[in-house]
Amino acid sequence: MALELSPVEGGRSGRRPASRAGPERKTDTSERSLTGVSEERETDGSDGDAVPADRKAAVAEAVRRALSEHGYARLTTARIAAESEMSEAGLYYYYDSKEAMIVAFLEETADFLARDLAAAEAEGPEEELRRSLDRLFVRREDEPDRGVNVAVMELLSHAPHDETLREPLLAMETRTLERLAETIADGVERGVFRDVDPRGTAAFLLAAADGSTGFYLALGMADVGDRLREQASLFVDSLLVDERPG
Repeated sequence: MALELSPVEGGRSGRRPASRAGPERKTDTSERSLTGVSEERETDGSDGDAVPADRKAAVAEAVRRALSEHGYARLTTARIAAESEMSEAGLYYYYDSKEAMIVAFLEETADFLARDLAAAEAEGPEEELRRSLDRLFVRREDEPDRGVNVAVMELLSHAPHDETLREPLLAMETRTLERLAETIADGVERGVFRDVDPRGTAAFLLAAADGSTGFYLALGMADVGDRLREQASLFVDSLLVDERPG
């Protein structure tokens, strides 16, 4: 599925001309951002130029909000700009298409999730796995986590027909899967978990977490939220060897 590109008055700029001092900005009304990035490191933009990390984070957060408000089918650069401190022309100063802005959102989301799972690190694999699942099974009141998960779920539904979406989504899911598998493999090696297939077990847990986004977060089936988390915890119990270490 091709991504629609919204026109910009007076044309758009795919690269930043040297004569321009910088993009037009609106009044800053930002809340807690998707990433919390504040340093001025630079990262590659869609057009080959360097995009400052804080600008990429701001665009990613605007994409998230616009997706949450309007959905993928009605997403336009004008609606992304409405959720940003930058004008539509300002967005094009850094990214040359709407699809590039969506990719920036997915890349920032992958980093966001990786940091979240890294924060779950614990002394033992059992506790680390439980903390990781606590972060993956997001509660409805948790923002921006809930909005991120719902936005990603919608993009996943379009990924089979859109290579631009499929590649970053695959990278993001693979990164999360590998993190869970490493924790489970560590538990097997240390005698905390039974001799299970780490990758297969991690895939099952990730699929359950992804599925919870659909009918719990997106559809609002609040009565199953706590049950999902309880069953995930019971599943971890089932992985433990008969005698717990220590």
